[in-house]
Amino acid sequence: MSPLNPGRVMPGARDNAAAKRGGKQKRAGRRAMTDREAQAASFIHRRRMQRIRRIGAISGSVVVVVGGLWMWLAGTFTAMADAAPEMVPSISDLSGLTVNHIDVSGINSLEPEEIIIASGVEDGQKLGDIDLDVVRERVESVGWVRAARVSRILPGTIQIAVSERVPYAFWQQKRKLRLIDREGVEITQKDLVHFAKLPLVVGEGAPKHAKALFDIMDSEPALSARVKAAVRVGDRRWDLHFDNGSIVRLPEYGADAAWHRLAAVEGAKGILERDIVSVDMRLGDRTTVRLTPEAAQARRDAEAAAAKAAKALKNNGKG
Repeated sequence: MSPLNPGRVMPGARDNAAAKRGGKQKRAGRRAMTDREAQAASFIHRRRMQRIRRIGAISGSVVVVVGGLWMWLAGTFTAMADAAPEMVPSISDLSGLTVNHIDVSGINSLEPEEIIIASGVEDGQKLGDIDLDVVRERVESVGWVRAARVSRILPGTIQIAVSERVPYAFWQQKRKLRLIDREGVEITQKDLVHFAKLPLVVGEGAPKHAKALFDIMDSEPALSARVKAAVRVGDRRWDLHFDNGSIVRLPEYGADAAWHRLAAVEGAKGILERDIVSVDMRLGDRTTVRLTPEAAQARRDAEAAAAKAAKALKNNGKG
């Protein structure tokens, strides 16, 4: 509503003083109304903002609780941990977090320094600049390491958890010895004297096929314990060298059946306790045994003596 104008009630009564008074009253009235409206608007605004903040706080709490429960059930926290390297750099840059410690666990044959050097992580390096996947790949390139897990522990620790490979045999190729695990993966060429009792596999492609051979041999542990070396022949089959110097030639196909057959023959006749050079099992329908030269000569002599005795007995019978 506009303020009252005296000129409209009494024409001609609007002189300069009245005009001035009217002008002052008009301006004063407008200021007073504007102040009240501003106060009311401010009060309404504050009330609205308080309600919005309360609703927002309650909604936020519900979202956090429900969302947290859902992510826990769905395993999303693991995915977030994997994605953490993407978020850490900005946080690290802001807070100035840097590496001041590297924690290495799970090692037995290795020294912590070897893992730290392989990781490439440096003291004082920003946490946000470290790619955990790259560090893990570097650590897993160490022969002894089967798997590694790398994580950040605030405020300044890089944690490296290592799982080592288990030595299972030696691999000899071109006069070089290498330590390998059961999967045929090369571990190291150093300090091999500590594993002198392990069996030996020899030849091209031997590590690749070693696991299949070891699985077959483990099915007859008493017989397997006597094998000192396994030689890969033409990258097709195996010759097994036993502790008494004899050689068992396994077939390219059906090696497992031949191995069980050898165990049965050994249990019944003890052929590996005799003076033999080799046992050829490459033919599925028969087993061929080759004697040592001395044993072969002794056998020939025995056969000749038996024939001579039989002939003498026959002649005596005729007389």
